Amino acid sequence: MRGGAFALLLIAAAMFAAGPARAADPPVVASPRPDHVAISLYRDPNRDTDSRLPSPDEEEPLGGFALIRETRTVDLPPGPVTVRFEGVSSSILPESALLRGGGKPREKNYDRRLLSQRGLLDALTGQQVLLRTTDRATGKARFERVRIRSGPEELIVERKGGFEAVQCSGLSETLLYDAVPAGLNPVPTLSMTLGDQPGGRTKLELTYLANNFDWQSNYVGEIGADAESVDLFAWLTVASGDSTSFVGADMAVIAGRIAFFRQAPVADDEKDWEEEQRRQEEAEKDPWNPDNIEVWFSCWPRGSTGGGSYNPRLFGPQDLPAYRPEYSVGFFYGGGGGGCGEDDGCGEIVVTGSRIAPREDIGDYKLYRVPQPTTLGAQSRKQIAFLEKPGVAAQMLHVFAVRGDNFNDYTDPVLRIDNRKGGPLAEPMPGGQVALFQRRLGEPMLVAETNVKDKAVGELIDLQLPDQDDSDVDTDQDTLDSGDDWTRYRITVENFGESDEPVEISFENDLDYVVDKISRATRVRDGKRIWSVTVPADGKRTIDYRVREVARIGADNQDDWEEPEEP
Repeated sequence: MRGGAFALLLIAAAMFAAGPARAADPPVVASPRPDHVAISLYRDPNRDTDSRLPSPDEEEPLGGFALIRETRTVDLPPGPVTVRFEGVSSSILPESALLRGGGKPREKNYDRRLLSQRGLLDALTGQQVLLRTTDRATGKARFERVRIRSGPEELIVERKGGFEAVQCSGLSETLLYDAVPAGLNPVPTLSMTLGDQPGGRTKLELTYLANNFDWQSNYVGEIGADAESVDLFAWLTVASGDSTSFVGADMAVIAGRIAFFRQAPVADDEKDWEEEQRRQEEAEKDPWNPDNIEVWFSCWPRGSTGGGSYNPRLFGPQDLPAYRPEYSVGFFYGGGGGGCGEDDGCGEIVVTGSRIAPREDIGDYKLYRVPQPTTLGAQSRKQIAFLEKPGVAAQMLHVFAVRGDNFNDYTDPVLRIDNRKGGPLAEPMPGGQVALFQRRLGEPMLVAETNVKDKAVGELIDLQLPDQDDSDVDTDQDTLDSGDDWTRYRITVENFGESDEPVEISFENDLDYVVDKISRATRVRDGKRIWSVTVPADGKRTIDYRVREVARIGADNQDDWEEPEEP
């Protein structure tokens, strides 16, 4: 009896010394793919709306972003559980992830260790793999067991004959792996540990922000023969630099500038700048940063170790998923490209009104919703029709400008589109690129490629046209008289053509000069005084005005100004 009691005491003492038992890790449930995806795309807030949309395969990532909402159905055991959301965006901002349904999230983890060339080499450094080379004499493949002896930056393997750099023979070489190392995910994965929950079949809604997306407008206009109307058609061009494809997604784009940025350090804040530099250095050293994940090779030229030859080929078996899939272009309605599948409705070229993305107003922002589910492929670009307006009133005119004492006596012609409320267009125009055509001998010919900034209904839309060497409109500026701080000018507009030409001259002050005493009636638009006139064929029109120098504190013409004394 005493022996049994003593044994129990020993067991109790051992348990006390070991401390409290560690709770078991919660079970893991994987969600391989979402049941449904909705994606809203926002433009790069730092890119001019009339600038070119970068290609998804360029070195720099796209500067826009997306709000992605995924709906997934999982079978959960009761109690705490870890859910793995596989196939999320590779550019996800994990700190932005929100989850609805199930228990309350207690922990979030984003695993960036993707199944990639770098991931395989990094995980198998020091281990044996199979090297496939090409016999220089016969061209046949040879296989040999080798051991990886370096990291992914400059791959070196140990073989029977010594050490050798891979991909430097000029012949086909690659490594073959027996198995995928543990911890490498084939797709981007976000995991969340949930607290106590009842279990059972549960619908989860995961919402998050992701970088590396962008969009812009692309307009196509056919100018009428008399240049008094234009048939306008427009595309929403959306681009994804992400490595994840979103299949059958509800897509929308939002027009308007969104305040989405990380505050830059203040110029004189040394601590903030040091923190910013530390972040950049960490990103450069992080092997799993998207900018660092590719593998490159450096080889020594024969007979010399004085300089390396740069070999840009990527390394890895052909059947491995590429980190950056092939760049593809798809047109949502009519037109080919790898980004357009059968379910996208690409089989027809005709665009009906029901298939054009309708506009919705969200305060000052505009939302264009794609009318049917579509697929936004990885590393792809897609176009969705959103505007079709035939017979929009237009006018070809010559625009000149006076700003202070400077007169722009030459300008390219302008095609002005009427966008007044109640007019044939009466639509907001998100900024983008414009291609203008005009028929010659029955065929549409490209006459101009220009751009347009964001324009609201009621704003004038002026599309710059190419230079005309044989322009019939000419201007001259003559000095009439002057004083100590002023000068009077006359502008003469002459039309040498056989038809009347509309002309517009704007007058604007600057910091040093004021424009006044204009001899013709003007109207004010956007802070400028506008003189509009139609110059008849073989005729001329004139306008006089005065430019007066402004006396500003600290300026050269303020001789009696003295700097205030410091207190």
